[in-house]
Parts: sequence; C-alpha cells; structure tokens
Amino acid sequence: MVYCGKASEGCQSCRTRRIKCDKKRPECSQCIRVGKKCPGYRDQLSLMFRDESSKVIQKAHAQWGTAGSPADGSPESSAQSPDPTNEDSSSRRPSYSPTGSASLTPAIAAQQIVASKIPRRVEPNLDQRGLNFYVERYLLNHPDSPRTPELMDIYFGNAEAMRNVMVAVGLAGMSNLLGNKSMNLVARSKYVTALKQTGQLIASASRDYGAIVKPLRSIVTLALFEVVQGKGSKLSASSANTHIHGAIALSRSVLPVADSPNGGARGVLQLMFSMFIPSQMTDSPLPSGFFECLKLCKVLLQDCVESCAVDAAFAISHLLQLLLVADRSTSPDGQPETDELIQQFLALETTFDRIEQQLQAAYPFVEHQTGQPSAALFRGKWHAYTEIWGARIWNHFRWARLLLGEYIIKFTIDYPVSSARYIPPPHKVRCYSIIERIAEDMLVSTPSHWHHPMLDKETAKKYEAPGQGGAGAAGLPSLLWHLKISACAPNVAPDLWDWAYDVLQVVWKNMGMQHAQALSEIMEEHRKMLQKEKGIVSELPVVVI
Repeated sequence: MVYCGKASEGCQSCRTRRIKCDKKRPECSQCIRVGKKCPGYRDQLSLMFRDESSKVIQKAHAQWGTAGSPADGSPESSAQSPDPTNEDSSSRRPSYSPTGSASLTPAIAAQQIVASKIPRRVEPNLDQRGLNFYVERYLLNHPDSPRTPELMDIYFGNAEAMRNVMVAVGLAGMSNLLGNKSMNLVARSKYVTALKQTGQLIASASRDYGAIVKPLRSIVTLALFEVVQGKGSKLSASSANTHIHGAIALSRSVLPVADSPNGGARGVLQLMFSMFIPSQMTDSPLPSGFFECLKLCKVLLQDCVESCAVDAAFAISHLLQLLLVADRSTSPDGQPETDELIQQFLALETTFDRIEQQLQAAYPFVEHQTGQPSAALFRGKWHAYTEIWGARIWNHFRWARLLLGEYIIKFTIDYPVSSARYIPPPHKVRCYSIIERIAEDMLVSTPSHWHHPMLDKETAKKYEAPGQGGAGAAGLPSLLWHLKISACAPNVAPDLWDWAYDVLQVVWKNMGMQHAQALSEIMEEHRKMLQKEKGIVSELPVVVI
C-alpha cells in the first residue's frame, strides 16, 4: 500500500468527528461522554491493509488540480478523467485521441494517469485475513508473545508449514465467530496442508535442537487448531494430545540440549504437563514413553531447586492412574479393596502437601490486592510471578490438587463406611478449606497467563508473568480448563463460577475458540444441576464485551 501518513488508532466515532480518542477499553471516554456506543478500535495488522487509494488520488488532485477546479485557469482543465472503476481495460490506461491530446494540459494528463492506474479498493485475501486474525488474537497481546527477532523468525521465517497452520487457526476462529462454513472448509484444508508440510520438515531435519524448533512450534500450533476447531469433544482432545505426544517424542530425540539451561528439560516438561488434561478428559492412560522422558528430566534437573517440577509431574501422573481405578471400581463400601483405594488417595495427599512447599521455594509469588474487583481481576487480586514458567507449573499443580480433594470428599459420600475409618470430620473440613483456597488462587492467577481485552497494554503488562518461549496463546486452553475445574469445585463461592464463566465467554467472543464455548456449556449444565438439587431456578448471565 502507498503510505499516506500514520493511521489513527482511535475509534471510528472519534475519527469521524475529528477529535482525539483516548483509546480506553472497552469504550473510549469521548463516546461515554456523549452517550454513544463506542464502535471499538482497529487492530494494528488491519492498518497495514487499509485502503489508501482515495487519499492518493486526493493528494494528486491537490497537487495537479481537480476536475472543476482549474489549476492553471484554462477552460480545458474541466475535462473529466476516466472512471477508475470501469471494468473496460481501455479505461485503466490513458488513451489520447489525435484531436484531444493537444488540448489536454500536463496537469490533466498526469491526473488521468494517476486515476487510471490506482484501483478504488485493495482488500486482503482470505489467507491474509486468517493470518492477521491469528497474529492479533492468538500470537500477540499475550504474556508469552514472541518479543525477539529470533522468536519472530520461528513464525515468519521461510517455513510454509508454520504459515499455513497459523492461517488455519486464524480462519477456524473467524469461521466460528461468523458461522461461515466455506471459511471453515478452507481452514481445514490449510490444516491438512500444514500437517503434511510439518511431516516433511521433521523427516528432513537433523537431530539437533536448532533444526527442530520450527517443526516443533508447528506441531504445537496444530494441536491448538484442534481446540479452536473442535467442540470440546473427547475426539478433539485426543487429536490434540496426539500432536503433543509427537512434539514430546521430537524434543526427547535431542535431549540433552547443549548450551541450554538444564539441558532443555524445561521445554519438554512444559509439553508433558499439557498432556495431563487430555488424558483425564479421555480416560486414557499416559504412554509408557512419558515416564521414561520424566526420568530423563529428573536427571537433567538433579540438584536443582526446580526438580520439584518433575516431582509434581510424577505425582499428577500417579493421581491420573488412581482416578482411572476409582472411576472403574466396582468394589462395594466397606470392602478391603475400597479401603485400600482411599488409603492410596490419602497417601498421595501427603505427597501433594510436601510438593506444594517445594513449589513455594522454587517458584515464589506474591499476591496483590487492588480493592476494586473487575472482569480482569478476580476479587481485585493478582499474583506476581517471576516468570510464566513457574506460573504454569503452579496452575497444573492446583488443577491436580483440586481433583484430589474433590475425590476424597466424594469418597465420604459414596463410601461412608470405608471413609469413616480414614477420613475423620476435621480432615473433610480441611479438604474443603484447601479446595476453596486453591480454586481462588487459580482465578487470581489468570492475568499472569492471559490479557483481558479490557486492559490496555501497560496495565496488562503490570499483571502478566514475563514470558520467554514466545508461544502466544498456546497455554490458554489449559488455563480455561483449570478455570472450569475451579469454578465447579465443591463448596466454592458462587462468584467463582460467575467470574470464570465470564472469562470463557470473553475468550470465545474475542478469539472464536470452540474449547471456551464448550467449557461454558459444561459449566451451565453444572449450575443447572446444582440449582435443580437445591430447587432454585435462575437465568444464566449474559456477558457483554
């Protein structure tokens, strides 16, 4: 596009009225002052593709003279220039008749050339729109956005696979919001193409870390496509988990990574933690290779305070195994098998208590209070972490700790005889207390992982946990599942449900992520069930952004 000065980032209403816009979110002060609905703001990438043709023509007219306003006072300057929108090819280039060319002034001739060569409108194609949507909604404006040339090169280098999968995710999100089936088909086609290209990258890449970075990021984004496109079903979770499992296998092939802290164990562990939720959703056991990789990470982090992250992963893995046993158990109350199962959960609870103390030493955080609850801050609180890696480890641990407490309480209801032997009333009260504390911590930590659209950049940066990997929104699906578990935990206050539900709806309406919408529907069913048990009938909240 031809540059015509810096584009205004203000809202359409302020630009139309030619007044300064303060660009506050969700609505600017000028629109609020006059009682108008603020139309919102253009994103930075859309400014790159704005139509400047009319401005170019206006500048040309001002310099060379416009029709009806002679530049040199001669009557000939009132001649009409060709229509730039005419589809006839002859109107797209200057044509001079033998009799008319002599009567045209240089100004009018130049005006005809400019007007005939500049199209009235230039729009981004579908691929560009999908890419823009992905970059604006899924890559940038997140705590873990890429902020160095090296990280940006992973996304915008020469790898066609990465570009195609970004377009696929962007078009999937857009098609979900617009209900556009044809756009959705294009998104699926791009996904299939990216899948093939990623396979070719992996096959041709040498087994060193530098060579696998781009295909690795492409695999993670393919997994993201599954949760954006899928409707929260076990099938989409299983597909995403397959991609993550492939990413772990690829990362494992280059461990230990030379000249990398702890041999690159962090990157692999982050992928491994992301497998826990799909495993629990689909009631499927973790693969045997998973534990071999965990043991290697334990060796790489030996004598390091962060080795507790591996201990947490082992404990969560053990919990998922016990959950499968508990869900499939047919042993009646009071039997030795039931007693043994309860004792295993209580022994694991002791392990989790010990790991929580280790996490506090390895990944300390400070809780802050503003006193002004908002859609962006639960109860006006937020956590300050040193980096997003620690914040993510904490949330994975909290999610598992909530599940553990929930099952222990469930045992007191389903197995009153067996549980009475091992779970006295004070222990049950303690379980409820831990669940309430952990669930609140999960919601309070949200701004560390995700920027609410209502926050401006400076405010969002104040609350975020500094990122290093440049993964953008790759960690958001896990966060949303964590919020759902917290909001639906037993005995938590109703405001947890309300706030978490609002966040899911904002993510859905802003990003078009089906995963967020599916979790919202699960939460709605959960609230209806609780209301039915209590004999309460009420309407669900309507979220406005």
